[in-house]
Amino acid sequence: MSTDSRFTHKIWQEEELSKMVEGGVPFPMLSDAGGKIGKVYGVYDEDAGVDIRGRFLIDPEGKILAMEVM
Repeated sequence: MSTDSRFTHKIWQEEELSKMVEGGVPFPMLSDAGGKIGKVYGVYDEDAGVDIRGRFLIDPEGKILAMEVM
């Protein structure tokens, strides 16, 4: 997920990810325009208008088990 548009994700999937992962990633990429979800997870940079890089391990009930924010 990033603040990039779904169109940017589509191009990135086709042009870059497909070179790294055969057939691209096997799950949909999400757009967080405006940083709504990034704000909830504490990774939205208001000044830059982007989500900073982070990884979250979330269980099926929605509980965050682990996280790493860079």
